[in-house]
Amino acid sequence: MSAHRHLVRNTVASVVLLLPLIGCSGLLPKKEPQQILTSQVHVDPDPAWPHVDWQLTVARPSASDMLDSRRMVVIPSPGRIEVYKGVSWDDTVPDIVQDAVVHAFEDSGKILAVGHQTAGLRTDYMLLLELRDDQAVYRTATAPPEITLVVNAKLIDYGTSRAVASHTFREVVTASGTAVPAVARAFDDALGAFVHELVGWTLSNGQQAKAASKH
Repeated sequence: MSAHRHLVRNTVASVVLLLPLIGCSGLLPKKEPQQILTSQVHVDPDPAWPHVDWQLTVARPSASDMLDSRRMVVIPSPGRIEVYKGVSWDDTVPDIVQDAVVHAFEDSGKILAVGHQTAGLRTDYMLLLELRDDQAVYRTATAPPEITLVVNAKLIDYGTSRAVASHTFREVVTASGTAVPAVARAFDDALGAFVHELVGWTLSNGQQAKAASKH
């Protein structure tokens, strides 16, 4: 029995001594350093947008697995899809888009109430979004990339589940440079342009649908 205990003790000691050696040898993969980016999108209200007396909920955009992440998607050459290494947003792209849309409606002062779908708001309309494209595309190896953002929007009458309007928005913004901060600003510019168009489109079509339903 004592010989067995001696053998176990020596085996445990060998494992304990081995662990520091592995840690110092560089055999374990090093964690990739991450630069966390915060999306900075502000949308100025358009005085021409109509004031509406109805409520709206904004669903979380649907997206492919590649786009439903925190990474910045890039196409360095035709047929290749990658992500910027060592860089991520502070939230997933669909959540960033949803927040930007909700905040733009809130800041516009043109709508009675707006909220995320999960907020439990009693709503008149629901905005369904499909994020089809949101990536940096390099046309040449040296020129700054173009940010391509494509989103399909459907405005749904919540009471009847009927789509009252549908439109695919496409924004293309060229980054001011190839460095990550410049590319990130271009992503924000594309998102801001889309949200501005979306808010005006939603308010106008929702108001038209409300007026038509009264006749």
